[in-house]
Amino acid sequence: MARQAPDILAAMKGLVDPELQRYVDGLHPPLREISRFHFGWDDGAGSGKAVRPALAVLGARAVGAAGDEPAVLDAACAVEFIHNFSLLHDDIMDKDRTRRHRPTAWTVYGTDQALLAGCALHTLAFELLARRGASAAQDALARSVQVLIAGQSDDLYLADRQDVTVEQCLAMEAGKTASLLAASASLGAIAWYGDAHTPGSEAAARTELLAEYGHHLGMAFQLVDDLLGIWGEEDRTGKPVAADLYARKRSAPVVAALTSDTRAGERLAALMAAPGELTEEDVILAAKLVEESGGRAWTRQRADWHTGQALDRLDRLSPGPAAFGDLTEVTRFLLQREW
Repeated sequence: MARQAPDILAAMKGLVDPELQRYVDGLHPPLREISRFHFGWDDGAGSGKAVRPALAVLGARAVGAAGDEPAVLDAACAVEFIHNFSLLHDDIMDKDRTRRHRPTAWTVYGTDQALLAGCALHTLAFELLARRGASAAQDALARSVQVLIAGQSDDLYLADRQDVTVEQCLAMEAGKTASLLAASASLGAIAWYGDAHTPGSEAAARTELLAEYGHHLGMAFQLVDDLLGIWGEEDRTGKPVAADLYARKRSAPVVAALTSDTRAGERLAALMAAPGELTEEDVILAAKLVEESGGRAWTRQRADWHTGQALDRLDRLSPGPAAFGDLTEVTRFLLQREW
């Protein structure tokens, strides 16, 4: 019987979490405390589903690794540390006061210390790979982080602009989300291959398929997240209903609506450009206009296309039945969230 996604993710989390905690406990005491608080290890909150390290382990298994090799686990820890470095900094930049129904680290420990904790996790990620001599994995992760940071920069740049194009929005989301999921899916395999991972090798071809799988998974995941940011329920998303509209965020459904050349899109543009805070009635109207202009349907169709592309890369990779089943189940689980 095929394993269900929650069981798969829980098993991966159980494999990686002890390693994450062991490495974090080696940090400078104040930064260790902030990091442990952020991960939710000491108050029973937990650190989420740990999707990115799970993908690193599952990707390694897809190319023949057992998954519990030290090199694979260090790669899984590295992508999770980079992810949480980005979250610690994003919460400050976005002025978010809660994450997963808990106070964000900067609201408890202050902006400066939370920034430093994020930097410590960033450095720790590369330190783990350097200790292993995993130069190919280091290079792959470094490239991913540069794209991630560029995506965050684009997000800040586009936030207040009225002329954002769909292409700009998708490029930003590819940087912010898909870049790290591409690294997550491939980094465990790259680390496991070691010296066999050279340009033009079979190993490189297989990890490229994993990276492409992760990219398309990341794009679909972010597009679904954009839908949840407007139509998601607070108890599922951890954010207030229609939070992205209150923030006037230029997410994919909104940008698709604004560039739809429809009357509803024009009305939405006027509403989003109006001075002052949006009222509850404004936000209800904005969500209706996004839907009427086709923004919701376009985003759903785009997410479905990327889902198909992700599954196509798994087919072409042709992993063993167990690895294929686990990756396929996790993919469908992550992308079939309700909104």
